[in-house]
Amino acid sequence: MESTTVGTVSFESGFPSIVRLARQASSPAKILTNLEPEQRELVGRLLEETGAVLFRGFEVLSIDEFEDVAGSLLGELAAYKGGDAPRHAERGLVYNASGPDKTRAVRAHNELSYAPWHPGTLIFGCSVVAEEGGATTIVDGHRVYSELAPEVREAFRDRGVTYIQHLPHAAGDPSGIKSWAETFETDSKDDVMEHCRASYTSAKWTPLGLLTTNRTPGTVKVGADKRQAWFNQTHIWRKDPSTVPEVTDMERWETWIGYGATFGDGTEIPSEYMELVQRTLNECEVAVQWEAGDVLLVDNRAAMHGRRPYSGERQVFVAFA
Repeated sequence: MESTTVGTVSFESGFPSIVRLARQASSPAKILTNLEPEQRELVGRLLEETGAVLFRGFEVLSIDEFEDVAGSLLGELAAYKGGDAPRHAERGLVYNASGPDKTRAVRAHNELSYAPWHPGTLIFGCSVVAEEGGATTIVDGHRVYSELAPEVREAFRDRGVTYIQHLPHAAGDPSGIKSWAETFETDSKDDVMEHCRASYTSAKWTPLGLLTTNRTPGTVKVGADKRQAWFNQTHIWRKDPSTVPEVTDMERWETWIGYGATFGDGTEIPSEYMELVQRTLNECEVAVQWEAGDVLLVDNRAAMHGRRPYSGERQVFVAFA
């Protein structure tokens, strides 16, 4: 689909695809909340074909409007349980997506790709544009997979990834890592361990906190044509052995709070692989320059997302399904 208009809404392919309000309306946000069946079908087709859809001109400015749009487009929303980012809920299952440190970029990632559960779809909404910077970045996972050297992509495809996570007992750890209670949204050790043993590859209590491992795919098949897409965030989690000695030694991990990643079989991921992955991600990155009222829909398996540094106030909401 190149471009088409159905009723008051126009649709245009691309990365991201763009859906616009074709003419002025008294309540544009309600039009997006109440799309007609044919319009919804076109949105779904664009998301499947491209991995990201930007809605522009619908003036989704308040948290009430965003919550209505998110529920309409995604259905039942999900909690950010098990996530490592310091998010806080603005209301219910709508979270703040501006990030804790505006001066640093958030590197591209698939949301919760390191966890036993990850959302299939994300929805972002911008109510206040940053004074400078603050673009949300998106990366086509199929393009990354295609442009990586066959040796690298096949290693991740065939061997997968094991993520190592050692969470402290108490909030405010000097490492900056969220505690296990903050991560799993409960202070019940029994409930957390029951969840981890049912979902994670391994889990154990240590004197420092909760140590888990989780083996996941390094790539996934997406779209109707089942094309391979890059799906991991080892470039963020993997630690260089010179910084964290013996990273593949689990006894070593019992004495160190933080995150790490190996291949699924527990062997070290070569640093040259990580350099190539990061370079490829940078080359494939597309910046979405926000306009107030924009909404961005992202297929979390087909596309990665991040954020550029910014100054001034920035208000971006996010919800998961």
